[in-house]
Amino acid sequence: MSHEKLENLKQISWEFKEAKTTKLTHGYHPFHGKFIPQIPNALISELTDEGDTVLDPFCGSGTALVEANVLSRNVIGNDMSPLAFLLTSVKTTKYDLNKLQIYFEKIKNSNVDSVLIPDFPDREIWYNETTLNELGQIWYRINKFVNQEEEYFNFFRVAFSSILKKVANKSEKWNWTFIGDNVKPKINKYQNAHQAFNKSVIQMMSGLEEFLNNSTSSTIKVFQEDTRQLDLFLTNKVDMVVTSPPYCFAVDFNKYFRLSYYWFNWDISFYKDNEIGARSKRGKKSALDDYFSEMEQSISVISRVLKSDRYCCFTLGNSTRSKQSINTVKEIISIAKSKGLLLVLNTDRFLSQQTMAQKRIPKESVLVFRNN
Repeated sequence: MSHEKLENLKQISWEFKEAKTTKLTHGYHPFHGKFIPQIPNALISELTDEGDTVLDPFCGSGTALVEANVLSRNVIGNDMSPLAFLLTSVKTTKYDLNKLQIYFEKIKNSNVDSVLIPDFPDREIWYNETTLNELGQIWYRINKFVNQEEEYFNFFRVAFSSILKKVANKSEKWNWTFIGDNVKPKINKYQNAHQAFNKSVIQMMSGLEEFLNNSTSSTIKVFQEDTRQLDLFLTNKVDMVVTSPPYCFAVDFNKYFRLSYYWFNWDISFYKDNEIGARSKRGKKSALDDYFSEMEQSISVISRVLKSDRYCCFTLGNSTRSKQSINTVKEIISIAKSKGLLLVLNTDRFLSQQTMAQKRIPKESVLVFRNN
């Protein structure tokens, strides 16, 4: 890294307190623990050139992919989670707005009252009966009118998924943790699903329009693979890696989105068991060793697919288990060094406006490595 680039990165206030984080397609869908777009934007801007290829091996909701595209970088994203794969694919697709509007009118104005409601655990507890019926109507119409065009079908699936927690039975303080831990709501309150869905689609279309006005012709590829085997699917080495890898025992991404998994018939247990660092694994005796072993395998792949003298950037925080601190950052730095990655920048960013689960992690580190 040139001295100038290093100094530029050191001068950044990584909190980005006043920055808008829902621009472009970033506001399509809530996603727990995602990093704000200003972080990958700053790193990609400083450490790559137009036409370079950027990889996010744990792409989550696709934040880095959107930012790389508007910066004229080719980009590859990967995530094993089916929701992450779906969301990233939709956020980076350049839809025809007129065609979306036609489908939206069909869904919104249909007189068909048929419902399509999957049989999932405790659905009458998660949702008020009328709300559940409305969701079933929307889901039926999405399948009826859009199912033959997969890309457009996926757009409305994301809009539908985005409201599933919003219209569920909940109290004022109810957050993702309750869903993740399968703590069922104790109230029964009607929420207007049609209104919520229509609002979500309108907001997504607005974000899409902004993305279309700022996107470039650079290539976008999205994989749904295990990061530890990602090198088997990449044909060429990449110019940069930027990612927010799984934190140790901080969240249960797949369980937190259980309502989407229920509606889309995804196997929560399978993806939970294969999720690196899932909070639900923290009670297992070998869990900590397993996490660092899985991260070592992932970083080994990253070092192999990254070109020499190019940069790998992580945002990562320490976490706790049974009130004992886990120095994840220090251990990941050690693992990275053992794989030939030289640490050239380590700076902290303090987190604000956190959820209950995130408050266990008051700050995170921005780490920049150079591949030898």
